[in-house]
Amino acid sequence: MANKEETKCAKAAPEAAKITSERKQEAVKAALAKAAPIRTKAKPAAPAESSPALEQEKAAPKDVHELSWVEGKGWSVKRQGSSKVIKYFPTKLEATQYLLQVSENQSTRVVIRLKNGKFQKFDNATRALSYAKTSKEDD
Repeated sequence: MANKEETKCAKAAPEAAKITSERKQEAVKAALAKAAPIRTKAKPAAPAESSPALEQEKAAPKDVHELSWVEGKGWSVKRQGSSKVIKYFPTKLEATQYLLQVSENQSTRVVIRLKNGKFQKFDNATRALSYAKTSKEDD
């Protein structure tokens, strides 16, 4: 008798497994039907991962204007990190006045360089302007 019961259990086990797998498939199909429809268009490629240093470099120039000397053209005012010059001036005083005006309008910081490329340190653009008025670097 035990043999017959074992045979019945052995036959019932695969059937139970089939029922269980069918229920799972039905549940998966139902879940997929509720989900958002599948997109037919290809997704645009994700941008390459950038390093934190690269992100800082991209973010930094947005809030700084720079005054520097360009040989043959004079003093230039531009956004720091940009190659496009906003305006050229024959004297450092005129350039500093314009730089002050732009930095106040756009709420940016100021970086001023000497003719040799070294940085001049100033707390703010107004102090830089007063220094430019007394400076002999206009040549």
